[in-house]
Order: sequence, then structure tokens, then C-alpha cells
Amino acid sequence: MARMAYVSLYRKYRPQTFSEILGQEHVSTTLANAITEDRVAHAYLFTGPRGTGKTSTARILAKALNCEQGPTPNPCGKCESCVAIARGSSMDVFEMDAASHSGVDETREILSGVPLASAGGRKKVYVIDEVHMLTTQSFNALLKTLEEPPDHVIFVLATTEAHKVLPTIVSRTQRFDFRRMPLNTLIDLLSDNAKREGIDIDPEALEVVARHAEGSARDAQSALDQLRSLEGHITVEAAERLLGERGEDAFVQMFDAIADADIGTVFTTLDAMIAQGADVRQLALGTLNHARALMLLKTAPQAGDLLDVHAEDRQRLADQAGRFRIGGLVRLLELVGKAITEMRNAPNHRLFLEVALTRSTSPETDLTAEGLIGRIERLERRIGLEGESVNVPPQVPPQTRSKDDRPRVGEPTAPPSEQTDVTPPEVAESGQAPEPATVEQPAAGVDHLGLGHIKDAWPSAMKEVAQRSKRVAAFLKPSQPVAYDSDGLVVEVQSTFHAGQMAKEPNSLILSDALYAALGLKPFLRFAERGAQPLDSETGSQPGGDPSTGSKSEGGGSYADAAEAIDVDHDPVELVKKGLDAEVVREVEEN
Repeated sequence: MARMAYVSLYRKYRPQTFSEILGQEHVSTTLANAITEDRVAHAYLFTGPRGTGKTSTARILAKALNCEQGPTPNPCGKCESCVAIARGSSMDVFEMDAASHSGVDETREILSGVPLASAGGRKKVYVIDEVHMLTTQSFNALLKTLEEPPDHVIFVLATTEAHKVLPTIVSRTQRFDFRRMPLNTLIDLLSDNAKREGIDIDPEALEVVARHAEGSARDAQSALDQLRSLEGHITVEAAERLLGERGEDAFVQMFDAIADADIGTVFTTLDAMIAQGADVRQLALGTLNHARALMLLKTAPQAGDLLDVHAEDRQRLADQAGRFRIGGLVRLLELVGKAITEMRNAPNHRLFLEVALTRSTSPETDLTAEGLIGRIERLERRIGLEGESVNVPPQVPPQTRSKDDRPRVGEPTAPPSEQTDVTPPEVAESGQAPEPATVEQPAAGVDHLGLGHIKDAWPSAMKEVAQRSKRVAAFLKPSQPVAYDSDGLVVEVQSTFHAGQMAKEPNSLILSDALYAALGLKPFLRFAERGAQPLDSETGSQPGGDPSTGSKSEGGGSYADAAEAIDVDHDPVELVKKGLDAEVVREVEEN
């Protein structure tokens, strides 16, 4: 006796009536009412994630229209028409997979039978799956038929990517959006299948399977089919080992690593997903979707329903969104989007995705302006400064401070006597003031800055200096911060001449303002030639020396005198004055 061919669970338990369609009540109820009231449209567009019942619903619609007891929203499932449609052998139902039959000739061949009468049923139903895969010529051929279809023909177009369907096609259909199935609904479905099939599996393992399917009934049933091949009782550990890590969990782990600037974990997570068989381009698209979800939850938490994720995952995404800034997410979207574009003409897709993730995780590896912004954002995050929420009061002009009254790290930027208490009217009425960000709160963040943070921001500060003064920028090429403590910041420059120039107040103020723009900090500045003692930006002398005479150098003169002498001998402006016997009438700063 021949053995019967094995039928997979998702085929064996495919819904046969509208009432058996799980999680899509908004679709099944509307279609059932349309059949009862004789208001069935000539064309429908079913769109939604894979495995949510689009083609099954199309078949049920065909059965309901052609059932010998109908048209009826409850087809009998026993008449010749219902049985033939269930088996896929009906002469009145035509199913076409556009993914493998996208050519215009194939489309025309299918549509050539549209004018012909049905083979015995009331309606001829054309089901075109993955319709977005049709070529432009095929869409045009379909459009002509949709414009004036015969009364006995109904089209059902199914797709997972509705945005790729021509608007002229969409406008001639009634659209139904299928949703991911809720977790509890999937668990109930799997539990019922397991009982019918005698599969011995832990309830917790069924939840693992349901989560792994991410809202797809077909994926959940296929995974259960895969697990039933294991001998004996199926445990949670066995399910996790066989099915691997869930895609959503992997993306959460990867984005946590991006937030932590942990490029190693980013790479290992990506490698694990690829090892499980994931396509690199699909991973890149998944990265875009995850970043979009975080950006949406960051900017509009009340719009969380727009996300195509489980409700159980939404809170976790909301928590993760708090670890990112909008600018960082936008930059990640741009980098990964560019990588997807570059993948089209390159053999190594993985390399482009890895480079994009590296630049997103470590902005210091990105030499573009966007990379610079990323580094600044990271510094602001480290010191606790959030530009949107912190109100920094006006600063005391640096030129009015002496070395003794300059603000130390962690101190308010204005003396208490100069701070004004402004009481809003609503506070005066209620007697209770809100708790705005105070001067001490931003300053507390600055207290955590170290030399490493200043070095990270140094390229940004140099660009800011160049925008303010090309002359001062020339004095700082090359330069680097070499020491930072409560006495201020020591900047190493190329020569004694450069140190003397930068010790002058107008020049040092430009650098001070640039550091504030890049880092939110205005330290007291000292400048040093390589290997020499630093010059004080207020006195022009070495620390501890007499401001009037300066500290003595080996030649017997002071640092200030030496700098002044070099200034005359080498400064281009001084050379021009001397050569032309001219005087400076007015200095105009370059933009």
C-alpha cells in the first residue's frame, strides 16, 4: 500500500472559511458583508507581511462566490466547486506567481482568457501573488484589463510591498491591509496544531516558536514542523537551539552595541545573523527599519501604532530609543541607505554594510562633516549636555576675567552676584517653581571632561577656528592639547613664535570660543613650543614669572620679548609694514 505524501502543517491547517482567518477580522468581516449585500468589487489589493493569510483569503473569497449554496459568506466546503478550489484544481480560479512570471508575454497569456465565460462557476477569480514583481509593461497590460473588466471576472492582487505597485493599479482596487498576528493568537494556533498532531512540546517552547515567527502564521507552523522532527519531548532549549536567535532580538543587540560604541559586538551580531542564512541586503533593510522605529518612537512616542512590530516589542524599542539622539539615527539611516545603493554594482555586499555600521558606531572613522557631527554628539552625550533641554546662561566675557577669577571646571559660568532670579508669572501665582535645568547642572556635566574628550573635539575646534580666522588657524597648524587640569589647558604649538602669537588675547579668545562651540567648555589657555614651558594667555609669560618682565630664557630675554622679536622678524604683516614703510590703518578679519 502506497504511503500518503506528507502535507506540511501550514497547508494542512490552511483556513477554509472567513471565520477561520485569525488576526484579520477587519478584512474577513468586510468581505463577508460585501458578499451578503452583493457589493463585491471587481478588484482587490491584499497587502501585508508574509504568512498573514492573503492568498488564503483570496481562495476563500473565490469559494464564497462560486459555492453551490451561494454566493454565501459561509461556503459549504463540500460541493464540487469548493473542493476543487481547496485542491487548487478549479478551472475558474487562476493563480499566478508574479515573482516567477513577471514578463509581459506571460501576463498577456494569463489575461487572454479574461473575456471567456467561466467553466461552470459564477465568477472567474484571478489571484496574482507578489504583484509588485511585475514589469512596467506587465503592469500596463494588467491596467487595461482592470479599467473595464467583464462582470464575471474578479482580480485579487497580493503583495508584501504595496509601495512598489503602480498608483494607477492601486486606484482601481479596494485595498485591505493584513496585519502581523498577535503573539497570543499565534501561540493558541500552535497549541491547537500540536494537540492535533500529537507533538509533545513545552508551552514555553511554543512561545519561543511564536516569537520567532514575528507575526507570520505560516512561519510559525513551518517552525513547528521543523521541531517535530526532534525525538521525544521538545524543550525551550531545543527550540532556541534549532531556530536560532530571533531577528528582532538580534537587531536590538546590535543597536545596543552601536549606542555603546562597541564595534566588536556589532560585527559579531551581524556575523551571527549571516551565519543563520540571512541575506546581507535584507539585513541592511532590517537595520533601516529598526532605526526608523527608534526615530519614530524618539520623535513621536504617541505614533507607535505606525510601527509594524509586536506590541510586546514596542516598549523595548521605546527604551532603546532613549539611548540615541535624532541626529545619530538620521546619520545611521543615511549611511546604511547609501550602502544599499552601492551594493547594486558590487560583489561584496557585506563590506559596504560593515563600513556603514563602523562609521555609525565610531564617528572618528568618518572624516566627513556628518562624522564630525557624530563625534560632537557623542561628546555631548558623555558630558550630559543635551542641546534641546539645557539652557546655558550668557557667559561673562573672557577678556574681563583674570586668572584668579576664571571659572574652574564644574563651577557656574557666571558669578552668583551676576545671576538674576527671574520668576515666571505662573510661579508667582502658584508659589511652586518648576525645576528647569540650572547652570550647575550643565557645569556638572563639564566636570567629567578630560584631556581625551578635548582631543576628540580638537579637529572640530580647529574647523571652528578656521571659520573665524584663517590667520589664527595658521598659528595652530600643527597643534595639540597636551595637558588639562584645574589650572587650564596647555596647547602645544610649532614654535616659540606661534606660542607668542597665540598667547595674545585676541587670538586666544578665538580658540577659546571655538572650544566652547565644539565642547561646551572655555578653559584657561596656555601655549607651549614643543618641549618648552607654556606661555600664559593673559600675561604672555611663563606661569610664576613676573608679568611685566616675563620669565627669562637662555638668551637672557623674556619669553614675551623673544616672542615680540620673532613677531617683528617673521610676521608677514610686520614684514610688509617694514618693506613699504607703511602703517596699519584698520585690520579686517578674513571670513
